[in-house]
Amino acid sequence: MSELELTPAEPAPTQRGLLRQIFRPKDIGFYLMILLSWIGAAYTEADAQSSRWYWHSLIPIFGLICIVTQWRNIEPTAKARALLVGRQILHWGALLLLARLVFIAASQGFMNALDDRQASFLLMLNVTLSTFLAGIYFDWRLCFVAIFLGAGAIFMIMIQNIIPILVYAGIGFIVVYLVWTWLYNHWQARRQAAPPSA
Repeated sequence: MSELELTPAEPAPTQRGLLRQIFRPKDIGFYLMILLSWIGAAYTEADAQSSRWYWHSLIPIFGLICIVTQWRNIEPTAKARALLVGRQILHWGALLLLARLVFIAASQGFMNALDDRQASFLLMLNVTLSTFLAGIYFDWRLCFVAIFLGAGAIFMIMIQNIIPILVYAGIGFIVVYLVWTWLYNHWQARRQAAPPSA
């Protein structure tokens, strides 16, 4: 047998379809957070008082998404996974406690200057900060969600009809992310396919 027959041929790099590049399992949580933010902003715009429950339930959902998206990126040991879960519970639990205190203070009349819309705005800013910090420490894509949330909170105060702007901003963030991912994947495929320089 010759040396060529003994050496297995390297498989050619496979091109993934566009849908597979867009809807990778690790990106689903990112899209879900943006979608939930859209719903929350629209709900707050329509009915600020009854949207409190939505923002309270969104905080643990964001925490769960952070745990799920990071689960495969850490060491597969019980200690590393327990540390991840514990940090996320502390991170998002502190935000949930702060949200409860804000709304208790607003509803009991301790903060007479804070109406329902302002309390929702304050909560959106707190969710934005927590999401951005989670992006710094865990996954940079969460920073995009935080930027979207912050823009939504600011526009909600400045502009009455915010929903179309939020939709366009969210679509813009997704398009930028998809184009960047597509260009990066093509650059990686070309780099792997290029023959090594002598």
